[in-house]
This record gives sequence, structure tokens and C-alpha cells, in this order.
Amino acid sequence: MKSTIYSYVVSVVLSATLFMGCKPTMVIKKVDYSQSIESVLTPDENGLVKDVEHGLTFNIKPLQYAETQDSSKVTTKQIRYIRGQEGYYYITAPNYKNVYVMNPEKGKLTLKKKLSISENGIEKPALNQRASYVQLLNRTSGQSWKLLPDKIQKNNSQIVKRERN
Repeated sequence: MKSTIYSYVVSVVLSATLFMGCKPTMVIKKVDYSQSIESVLTPDENGLVKDVEHGLTFNIKPLQYAETQDSSKVTTKQIRYIRGQEGYYYITAPNYKNVYVMNPEKGKLTLKKKLSISENGIEKPALNQRASYVQLLNRTSGQSWKLLPDKIQKNNSQIVKRERN
């Protein structure tokens, strides 16, 4: 009798556990996280940048340190970022030698990949959203690069220089 009751209780508990684990889950596929245009932000004296339009606030000192090995004071005058289709943030600044691909996580941005641009950096960078990638443009020379989360590829054709210094 005890074993029958025990078996019944175990069966009920297992069944309830299995049914609770089978709740329907809503999934929305083919989500495009991209921003149509880049954000250009000026850090405050503590290195904090705030993008009210896109609801993003972060400190640029870790990026500045990665570029200059100095974060004692904020020397980066402007930060440029854009969000790609996969949800990664592509961040750079004038004279930075790299583009930082950052993965958004709960309460933080984590480095996914550091994409090397050049030894001298780009004086006037710009980021543009394209169909399937983010474009990095050197507004001084017209050179451009195709940025993906794991690689950078220089475009062969140069864009006609439109800006006059």
C-alpha cells in the first residue's frame, strides 16, 4: 500500500514538473538591431557618454586606455558608435587605431573583437550602416572598410572625397 501511494506521488510530481517545463515560449525571429546612423558623443570630464536618443550610457576610459595606455584624464574628445544588425556596438574615435566590437550584456559592454585599422589611426572616422555590414570611412582620404563582428576588410574602391579641410 505504501509503495502504491509513493509511486502515485512520484508520478504526480514528475508529471507536474514536466508540464511546467513545457510552457510555450514566444520567439521573434529575424530581428534587426541596427541603427541607421552613427551616434557622435562627447565624453564629460569623467569619461561618461550619454546617448539619450538610443538609451545608452557608458564610460570611455577603458577604450581610451586600450588605445593610449593612459586613463588618468580624459583625452578622447569624441566617440563614434553604431549598432550593427546582430546587436554588436562598433565604437571608435578620431585617431584611434582600432574599432572595438562590443557585445551588450546585462549592465555592461564586453569586448568581442578589436579590429585593427592602421598604425596611425584615422583622423576623421565615420560609421555607416550598410545592408549586411557596418562601413568604416576615413573622411580625409576616402578609404573605407567593411566591418563584421569578427573581421575587417578593406574596400578596394575609394569613396570620392567630399570634405574640404
